[in-house]
Amino acid sequence: ALVAAGGALIAIDLGHQRLHGSVISFDTETRVDEVVDLGREHDAQADVSTVAALVERLLEASGVPRSSILRVCVGLHAPYESVSRTISPSAILPGWEGLDVEAVLSDRLQLPVVVDNDANFAALAEWTWGAGRGAREFLYVKSSNGIGSGLVLGGQVYRGGNGMAGELGHVVVDVRGALCNCGNRGCLSAVASGRALLLELAAAGAPRETLQQVIADARAGDLACRRILAEAGRHIGLGLAHAVKLIAPSTIVLGGELAAAGPLVFDSIRSELAANTQQTISGPPRLEQGILRGDMCILGCTASVLAEIGTGMSELPQWMLSPSGRRVKEYS
Repeated sequence: ALVAAGGALIAIDLGHQRLHGSVISFDTETRVDEVVDLGREHDAQADVSTVAALVERLLEASGVPRSSILRVCVGLHAPYESVSRTISPSAILPGWEGLDVEAVLSDRLQLPVVVDNDANFAALAEWTWGAGRGAREFLYVKSSNGIGSGLVLGGQVYRGGNGMAGELGHVVVDVRGALCNCGNRGCLSAVASGRALLLELAAAGAPRETLQQVIADARAGDLACRRILAEAGRHIGLGLAHAVKLIAPSTIVLGGELAAAGPLVFDSIRSELAANTQQTISGPPRLEQGILRGDMCILGCTASVLAEIGTGMSELPQWMLSPSGRRVKEYS
């Protein structure tokens, strides 16, 4: 039988403009969340203070004592080198470059801290409870404002020699494409992410406020929105074809906001995969839609802590899916 989990954890999803924190208590079967807007400019000292203040508010709101906290898990929306424990040079979270993120946060919070890329945590959640469950060679792709991915090989998240394995968003799929914040042209994130699609529609005189609006309008028959979603699928399919040739995953799962487009995106992904991968007797990898929730990083932090302490949770309980005081964004 699975041993029941005890204690509690704090999960932090640190994005470009938003900080999402959650206290998850296994003892009381409660989850308390709070979201904080960070703005566009990042200063590491200010961000650390914001994280620390959020942690204190979460502990107070949940009534969980600090002594019960097993880990603080922090998912970064940035290329994270787990070996050096630093964010690689990029335009993403620039104020954090060169800092030992784990050491800085551990010292400030006076709690044990584990840091990883947000897509790695999301991949772990999908592999533990979603469409990737049971797959030995599993590739998870998160496509929302940007594009990230995580690899689970042999039952563990694979990070590579420097900790940055799985940066599918920076695979070049169009050498003449848009400029990426990493300095290259035509990266998958620069041509197929939600941010890229909104910029392209705005440049064409057909602006939309959100990716969800693009998907809704495409379903209603808008030709520009349908076209841009299909093109995004083709770009993603080409990027996945390169990954298939290198690691041959048995299962690929697309999550994030773009995955909610369903056949509007998946049809062109499958077509591009079929055209650009080697034919095999066993057939192409299984391609599935992921869990359509905006808190996959938080759930992945939970899966990470459960694995570390050696306890199991075969299904996500309702109390963990419905945090106190707020509604988690779901994509549809």
